[in-house]
Amino acid sequence: MTHTEDQRMRWETDDRFTGVADASDFAAAADELVTLTRLPGWVAEDPDLHMVPHLRDCGDAGLRLLDVSTGDQGVLNVTAEHQAGASRRDIRKQAWTLIGTVAELLASVREHGQGDRVVFEVVTGIPAGGHFATHGHTLRLTVHPPPGSRDQDDSREPA
Repeated sequence: MTHTEDQRMRWETDDRFTGVADASDFAAAADELVTLTRLPGWVAEDPDLHMVPHLRDCGDAGLRLLDVSTGDQGVLNVTAEHQAGASRRDIRKQAWTLIGTVAELLASVREHGQGDRVVFEVVTGIPAGGHFATHGHTLRLTVHPPPGSRDQDDSREPA
């Protein structure tokens, strides 16, 4: 059994406080993505041409796209609205459905709460050696409740 320094519960019914292993078998892919993200010019230009059509065509995500803009360093900033009363888990499922429409062979998604909003920071790309040259995309998806909704700020990170 692998031991961690953090002795807090990992979820509501956790009585072990530690897992069964590390994830080093999967580290090579994560390392590869990190290395690619640092290559000059790796983030592709015109994310609105490459990604937005796929995002707009995704009718089954359950999110309503409100705004799309390209920010500094080619980041595609997407703002969407979830349905009133959606749980954090529901929002995550919907966001991943939307992200899946633009995800490439390597991807990382970081989720965090920001008041009543949930932000998903995505880096995804093509590794070297494929049909296309290695390149990547960055996306920041911000999901918030509809106007007038009384959704709670659930800053917990449920499983």
